[in-house]
Order: sequence, then structure tokens, then C-alpha cells
Amino acid sequence: MRYTLILAALAYAFGIALGEVALPGSWMPAMLIAAAALLLITRMLPEAFRRRVLLAVVFLVGAARGTGETDFPAWLSLRAQGITEVRGEVTSYPAIGQETISFTLRPDSLPADLRVTWRVEVGDLYGRIILGDRVRVEGPVRLPEPFEGFDYPTYLRRRGIFATIYVEGSSAVQGLARTSDPFGRMGDAFRQQLVQRFREHLSPQEAALAQGLLLGDRSGMSDAWVDRFEMTGLMHILAVSGLHLGIVLAGAWFGLRLLGLRPLWAYPLVGMLVLGFLWVVGPRVSLIRASLMFAFLGLGSVLADAGWIPRRSIDPANGLAAAAITILALSPGQLFESGFQLSFAATAGILVAFRPWMRTRWLPSVERMSDRMPKGLQRTARALLTLAVVSLGAQAGAAPVVIWHFGTIHPWLVFANLLVVPLVTIAIWSGLVGLLGLLLEAGAIVLAPFAWMLATLAGLVSGLSSLPGAALEASRWVGLWLGGLVGFVTLLAYVSSSSRTWYSTSMTSSSVEEG
Repeated sequence: MRYTLILAALAYAFGIALGEVALPGSWMPAMLIAAAALLLITRMLPEAFRRRVLLAVVFLVGAARGTGETDFPAWLSLRAQGITEVRGEVTSYPAIGQETISFTLRPDSLPADLRVTWRVEVGDLYGRIILGDRVRVEGPVRLPEPFEGFDYPTYLRRRGIFATIYVEGSSAVQGLARTSDPFGRMGDAFRQQLVQRFREHLSPQEAALAQGLLLGDRSGMSDAWVDRFEMTGLMHILAVSGLHLGIVLAGAWFGLRLLGLRPLWAYPLVGMLVLGFLWVVGPRVSLIRASLMFAFLGLGSVLADAGWIPRRSIDPANGLAAAAITILALSPGQLFESGFQLSFAATAGILVAFRPWMRTRWLPSVERMSDRMPKGLQRTARALLTLAVVSLGAQAGAAPVVIWHFGTIHPWLVFANLLVVPLVTIAIWSGLVGLLGLLLEAGAIVLAPFAWMLATLAGLVSGLSSLPGAALEASRWVGLWLGGLVGFVTLLAYVSSSSRTWYSTSMTSSSVEEG
């Protein structure tokens, strides 16, 4: 029963993959009818078969959900090429580039969304377009095309976007009205205010890094700097994710527990911080995954602290599985996206590395190596070695996905994370303190520590990207082989640990009986 939720997530994912790749949309009713029929007969089956049947139900529901991801109607593509004006509502947090604003537009009279890129004057970047605005866009609609081996049309289709519009000039996009949803608008307006503050008080390079590091928006970065981060495999620090949320929540949790608050009260307060993070940054998949995982674990901890469930039933792996099911239920196409796969694969790799049956294999070595250090450095050495294990676990999970999608492998990444993650931790907290100071009109000097951290991070990434072998080309077959190897080693470690536990238990029982 301990791994039921994980198996359910895998069954649902495999069902979506089957429905998307192999089944036409007309099969959706049949899949749902079959799932309902199996669910009705579940109670008639012996207890030993019920879980398997329920997993089959989940698989069929996933397949039905996957078949629902159909292509856009054929007439839409034909009509798109003649459209020169569109009215609709802004449905995404706009990405604020150096000279452009990009956002998703939901047209009034079309069954799919558009991606709008608007080139404007630098002074007009902030506050011109906010989530929920109703606008009129004047410009030609273009169907997307693949480029440099990237299937851009499919990428957009899975986000419900069928075409793009590129326009220039202040009059190309005109505001019509604003929706009555003040909550999302306030979050977006606050985020754009932060971007403006970054660019007013930091250098262009530092402001772009700050925008990516704290808000997950890389649109302000130059192509050269994007290439450097890609070369080192460190793009994950510019996608607000579990790393960033964990850094913020760890500090908040430490402070609340230091004040003596029990988990029953501390978790709801930290949960409000998570909601605030989502409110400002926006609904990015990596952040949603981390937030959902925290929500499930937090709920379990609160229930355990209240005595309603046993504490041993709380498992981060189940929280990750529940987050995956939730995201895929809302957007099945995310299953095929590199961002979704990388986010869950890296997190799964870390969780596997810290499972009891895996931790017993590396923890003694970490303790021996740290004990050899001088007494004043033992704790630091243990923390760095543990961080190396975290980095290795994340890379073991993510490397096959990176190779499959991008054709590269990054041998220096484990070493790079040992330097970058502590630096990012300091940078995030110095940035949050600096922003708070700016909002309280404390003066630009409060951002000085943040600027130093960003400059150090930029220099470090630049140096790492110049190392020989920073990014090596690899074929998809290497990714498949590496994924299989990681799975085999993990399974071997689990089976070996289970065998030792069984043998130890058997010997103990035999000794007791003989005694």
C-alpha cells in the first residue's frame, strides 16, 4: 500500500501516453465506459486483486484523457492566415523582455489561443499589459513552424496555442477593458513593478539574472547568457522551482520553529508563503509541482500532528506522485514537455537518493570522510558532501531527459552545483531582503549585497561554461541507455536492501525461537 500512489501516477502517465500517441479521439468514450465497468466490479473481486483493478481503471482514465488532446480543427489553420485583427483576453503573466512583451491571448471568436509578441519602447514595458486585460491586437496571424530541430508547433499546441502574432509600435495593441479578477491582476502588476525596480537599480546583466532567479522569467536575458547557462546545465536555477521554494521555505520554517510553533500552526503559515510565491511568480509547472508537493506533505504533517493519521504514513514520494497526477489531470500534454519531465525526474532522483535503503549505502562514507577533517570543518564538510549526493541524485534523474531532448550531457554539473547552490541560496535571501528594503523606500543601497551575489554568479557561470567538456553531445540512445542503467542500479539497491532486511529479520526470529 505504501507505493500505491506512485503506481497510480505511473499508470495514469502511461495511459496518457497511449491515448496521445496511439488512440484517436473517438476512443475516449470507450475508455471511460471500460473504466467505469471495472470500477463497478471492483467490490466483487478478492482483496488481493482490487488494487490491480484500480490501477487498470486509472490507466484507462489516463488513456481517455490523452485521447482528448486532439489537434485544432482544420478550418482554423486556413482561417488564421487571413486574420489581421484579434480581440480577446490576456490569460498569462506577460514576459517582460528588453524590448518586447509576450503574452497569451484568448480570442473572442476562435477556439484556441494566440501567442502575441509586442515590440515597444523601453519606457512602455511595464504595466502596459496585465493579466486579465481585454485588448485588440492589430497584426498578421502566423502559423508556427519548426526551427533548429525544435517542434515549435507541437510545443504551442500542448499549451492550447495555435498561432502567433508579432507586432510593433504603441498603437498595435490597444486596451479595451479589464476583467473583474483583482487577485491575479494585483500579482502580475506587483511582479512587473519588481522587474522595473531591478532594471532601475541594477546593471542590465544583473537585472536580467535577478528577473530569472527570483521570478523565473528569462526573457530579459541575452542569447549569449542563455547559451552560457545551457552550456553548464544550470538553466534550472533560472526556472523558479523546488530549489527556490525550498530555500525560501527552509528559512521560514526554521524561523517559525525557532519561535516554538508546532507544525499544526507552522505549516499553514508557510503555506500562505507558498501561495504568495505563486501569486507573484505565476503558475509555472516547476513551481506548481513544488507547491503541490509541499501542500500534500504539509497536510499530512498537520493531520499527523493532530493525531489523525500515523506520522510514518507521510512520504515525500507520495507527495510527488500526487503532484504529478494533479498536473496531468489539468494538462495532460505536460507529460511530453521537457520542463515537466526534468522537474519530476530530478526531484525523484533526489528522493531515491535519500530513501532509507539507499541512504545506508552512501551515508557511512560521508561520515567517514567528514570525520577526517579538522573539528571546525567537519559540519561544513558533511553538508558539502550531502549536497554532492543531492546534486548527483538530481543529475541521475535528469540526465537521461536532458540527453533525450537536448542531446547534451554535462559532466561538470555535480561539481558546479556544489558552488552554485550555496551561492544561489545567499543570492535569493539577499534579493528578498533587498526588495523588501526598496519597497519600504530604504534606498538602493539595500540591493548592493544582491548585486554582488549576482555578479559572482555571472562570473562563476561564465567560468564554468568555458571549461573543456562542459557540454558533450550525446545521441538519444545514450539517454535511453543511461536511463535504463539508473533504473537498474536503483532496483538492484532496493532488492539488495530488502533481501538483507528479510535475512536479518529471519535470523533474529530463528535466534528467538532457538532461545
